[in-house]
Amino acid sequence: MNLKVSQEELDTLTLKPETLELAANLVKINGYVIIENAVPKDKVSELFTSFKKAMDWFLEKHGHDIYLKKKGFNEGTNHLGIFLPFEAPFNDSLVIEHPFAMAIIDKVLGPEYSVTLFSSNTSLPGGQKTQPVHADYGARFGDQCQVSLPITDLVFNIPLVDVHDGNGPMEIWPGGTHLMPDSWYGPNAPKPEDLAQYMQSMKVHMPAGSILIRDVRMWHRGTPNRGNEIRPNIALIYSSVDRDNRIQIPQETYDNMSPRAQRLFRWQKIGFPAIEPTHE
Repeated sequence: MNLKVSQEELDTLTLKPETLELAANLVKINGYVIIENAVPKDKVSELFTSFKKAMDWFLEKHGHDIYLKKKGFNEGTNHLGIFLPFEAPFNDSLVIEHPFAMAIIDKVLGPEYSVTLFSSNTSLPGGQKTQPVHADYGARFGDQCQVSLPITDLVFNIPLVDVHDGNGPMEIWPGGTHLMPDSWYGPNAPKPEDLAQYMQSMKVHMPAGSILIRDVRMWHRGTPNRGNEIRPNIALIYSSVDRDNRIQIPQETYDNMSPRAQRLFRWQKIGFPAIEPTHE
């Protein structure tokens, strides 16, 4: 069930203590939380217009080599991950440091996390099959750790269109698949694809401008887009331990960011030019 926060919370961008407690607990116990309509419609429209231009440019330049071959993990699914340039409107404060998200992530990860992914994932029309069921991250200790570890990495998504059954929603297996022993996320564990068919799942429906926060370990998969338009999500990862530094941020851009945003991106490539849209 998606959270519908009050108009007062939307106007002030401040979650009430009871809402914050509920949202954080849902991440911990279910593996995810969705807050509807957290990003204003005009901002979503601006993001979608810019994203569509970036996607069109990418497909024209690289589509034959990367997308049209349909090889590898995304073969036949028409799913495409694109690293985004760190520039407006993609690096808007409501994207990189949304107050709702920061409050929830603070409560789940503690104060010392940072951004380790600045990207997108899109379901394009014409997909013929689902992705394999998977978790985004593997085991931290291979086959050695037989206990569940604390949450260390959270994915943050903003859908730029309404997400429904017809345009390739993500299918998830909540309520426990993020809480298994660490070894269960390694290559020698039982395969999620074999078990998931006997387990309860749900497809994630949400209005454009919602925010989705999920544990990277929660099992999920992309589903085919049966419609005629792209279904894009902005995608960031907030990590309490990882210091992956693939994000390039021009010095002037970094200097003009808020102190909190600067801290969130402190491990990244500061002083490098913003990239072109690039395949993950």
